[in-house]
Amino acid sequence: MKTPILIFLLALSLVGVNGQSVSSHTPWTKEDSAAINALALYPDSVRREIFTACEYPAVIVNMASLQKNSSGAFADLVGGYSQSKQEDIWNMSRYPNLISRLVDGGKKSEEDIEAILNDYPAEIHEVGLKYGRDEYDLLKKVEDLQNQTNDQFNTLISSYPADVQKVFTDLLQLPEVISLLNDHLSLSVRVGDHYKRDPERVMHKSDSTAAVQASINAQQLQDWKQTLQKDSDAQNELKQAANEYATDNGYTKNDVDAPVDSGEVSNSSVYPYTYWFGYPTWYPYAYWYPYPYWYDWGFYYGPHGNMVVFGFPSYYFTNWYFWGPQHWHRYPHLGSAYIQHYYGPHRLNTLSREVVHNWVQANRKYLPAHFVHSDATRVAAIRELGELNEKVMNKNGVVNPQTRDAYLAKNIDKYSLLNSPKATPTVPEEQQVPDVRQPYTRQPAVVPQKAQSQRVQSQSRSAPQPAYNYGSIQRAQSYHSGSWQQAQPVYHPAPAPEPAYHPALQPAEPARSFGGSGGAIRR
Repeated sequence: MKTPILIFLLALSLVGVNGQSVSSHTPWTKEDSAAINALALYPDSVRREIFTACEYPAVIVNMASLQKNSSGAFADLVGGYSQSKQEDIWNMSRYPNLISRLVDGGKKSEEDIEAILNDYPAEIHEVGLKYGRDEYDLLKKVEDLQNQTNDQFNTLISSYPADVQKVFTDLLQLPEVISLLNDHLSLSVRVGDHYKRDPERVMHKSDSTAAVQASINAQQLQDWKQTLQKDSDAQNELKQAANEYATDNGYTKNDVDAPVDSGEVSNSSVYPYTYWFGYPTWYPYAYWYPYPYWYDWGFYYGPHGNMVVFGFPSYYFTNWYFWGPQHWHRYPHLGSAYIQHYYGPHRLNTLSREVVHNWVQANRKYLPAHFVHSDATRVAAIRELGELNEKVMNKNGVVNPQTRDAYLAKNIDKYSLLNSPKATPTVPEEQQVPDVRQPYTRQPAVVPQKAQSQRVQSQSRSAPQPAYNYGSIQRAQSYHSGSWQQAQPVYHPAPAPEPAYHPALQPAEPARSFGGSGGAIRR
């Protein structure tokens, strides 16, 4: 956890020796520009609030400290229950004021609970009714912790101007933003310093970058669509891999094949896990927004079963694909499409791109020359590399690099497109960013949430209802996070061991449904 001491030292670095602030015309460094540009894809109103928040790094640090305590207290509160029950409570906490409305005024009748639940999406009704009826004491403890945390937060920001208080209250709706600002504190300080000295210049630069990146994003999407249109094998393998991904996440074939209305895609919003309580502790990486499986795919099936591509496969899907050698072996055309797209002319610094980039660098000594530049042998090479790793994977799903090299050296004729482990790598070495690829773990499935015509009215000090379309916000946060990974100061630690590959790690309990029909926890 970053400390106020770091804030003090960073602040000193931005002040002249005579105590005067550095001139507002001080040139921006590469890191400064990258840090500001990384925020470009957020709506302008959100950008302005983020820039303002960066002027107050001490608040960011103190909020992170409060979040650490409150999320730990919440985890302790529910930790004695089964994982499925913990998931239920974590998910109930995502819906604005739901728990407080079920608790306020004492235990309620089933009729009263159902009346409250009518203001919320259908997917939480069964769980809300069950816990509102049978677990009042547990919900009361959760609400008490929420109120205690809110009181501490209000005290934390009480000495700041009202407009600054509103900024931090608003940003609680975007928990990943607050988390990123704290995780990349030095960049937050840089951004806040520039915005404090010349806010209009910073907004102008971010507005200009937003227009450019929107154009690049549109061109990228068009490139991706054309790649799939021109390569029927890649398109079919994306569908097959998407089905396997959905199955790995607990969905049935009926779930996967169900058509999705285009209006649902355009208007969907999502309730994130609350910043104060965080996401379930067993998730292997930050997962603030439980979004529907078709969002991870980057496409959905329309009313007539047609494939409608609306975006790129998400970081979670990309991570799933590149973590498992069996996926390279089964879906090599899809892997080739990834390589072609992310090494093409129109690139965004998203986490998905970093996964692809790091995979190429981790395997460069085996890959043929010109692998990343439309090499005709790329598909076959990906298939061979996947098969090689599967051959030497032990029963725990781990690949030992030495064992792999020895096996390849003895069987090089079977893998004619791969380089011998003793040969000089032909794919150029590039700087690897911090490895964002994680062991794939099934994420919770949640029914996609449709936009509501009626806003839930605030009846307590709980977090407000999310106001943004989750698709645009998720794209902005992916770009923000990926860009800030690269904008961090560059260090050169000793080379890390070559990564071993693991199969999907299964959860402790089978997933189950929120919707009352049994089966998987739908997302």
